[in-house]
Amino acid sequence: MKPEDTANLIAAIGTVISVVSARGRQLGLPVVPHDNKGTGCPASKAHGDRGGAARRGVEARRHAQVTASIPGVRNGPGRLVLTNEGPAVARSVTVAIASADEAKPPAVFGLERLPVDLRPGQPMSFDLVASWGDATLINALVRWVDDAGPHEATYTLRTL
Repeated sequence: MKPEDTANLIAAIGTVISVVSARGRQLGLPVVPHDNKGTGCPASKAHGDRGGAARRGVEARRHAQVTASIPGVRNGPGRLVLTNEGPAVARSVTVAIASADEAKPPAVFGLERLPVDLRPGQPMSFDLVASWGDATLINALVRWVDDAGPHEATYTLRTL
């Protein structure tokens, strides 16, 4: 075999490896470098973590992240919006509204539709009506379940 043939063969093998690696990333597969013993990522080993970085990458894809917001803050009718901003389905989503101060919270209509499942990127809106004397700050306690287990998050939102 001539030296230029060897160089071409090495270049072709490198190209194939790059294409396969890029396609794996597109499909969301973890691409973790391994040492020559196959015992995990060298960077992870430096921290005493044998393959933990890859597990955390897989686990992160299993998490949903449900957020609460009140877009377009204004007087009168508004909307409370729950959105799954994570890459996994959020199951059994619920929200509890409480005043962040001593005033009563505004009326939120449609909460009887809960619990629901939210796909990644899916929003769900509820009518919100703030009257004179209602709390201007509310706490929205959002709960959901995903493949990693139950979660909850509290959001303090301005109603006016």
